[in-house]
Amino acid sequence: MNKFLLVLFVVFIKSATAKLPSVIKVCSRNDPNIDACIKNSLESLRQNLASGNFGENFNVPKIEPLYFESIKMQRGQEFQAAFSRLNIFGCSGFELEKLHADPKNLTFDIQVLLPKLNFTGKYSLKMKILLLNLAGKGDIKGQLTKSRANLRVRGYTETIDGEDFVRFHRMSIKLKIDDGKFQLSNLFNGDPVLGQVGNQVINDNARLFIDELTPGLEKNLSKIFSEIINNILKDSTHNDMFPDKV
Repeated sequence: MNKFLLVLFVVFIKSATAKLPSVIKVCSRNDPNIDACIKNSLESLRQNLASGNFGENFNVPKIEPLYFESIKMQRGQEFQAAFSRLNIFGCSGFELEKLHADPKNLTFDIQVLLPKLNFTGKYSLKMKILLLNLAGKGDIKGQLTKSRANLRVRGYTETIDGEDFVRFHRMSIKLKIDDGKFQLSNLFNGDPVLGQVGNQVINDNARLFIDELTPGLEKNLSKIFSEIINNILKDSTHNDMFPDKV
């Protein structure tokens, strides 16, 4: 009886600590349509990614909303801005446009469309556009449309007790945003007329804002999604992810 209980205990510990989250649909490494299989698996995780809920043993950041503590932008003395406490809504509406996987070498190239991202947060701004000096500090809200993210995911294995556990390097993300709209409160110390003019000037030159904002977004997205993937797969082996048969 003691031996039987010991075996049960070992099986329980192993199953509780060394597997993928149960919500993940695995794909066989021999699947001739593995790109489609992985794409379907990612699509099925949309709600889990939104909430960050992958089970009690997995501490995964949620993507709905995404939270960025700060993004700073500076280009000389005529463009200084900082966004903080940003909440970005809409990432769970992602559309997987392209996916190419090499499971043997743990390399994945993915193109994602984010049709509409709404955001709220705080801003601090001092900039010159044309002949207008813009300055202010307060609340910001806005929308980014038709954002495309190209993700390069590169992994490796770490051998522990004879098993090859999966790890991933920091993800590389390149972002292209088609258009954006911004609404900043308290420009010109809250003057309503000048504030309206200032917001109009900013939105007429939205491309300038978007181009300055993009590198900060890429950096933060890379950090968060690298954390997500490594937390989800923290106890999984290469064979757990891509077994011989499913």
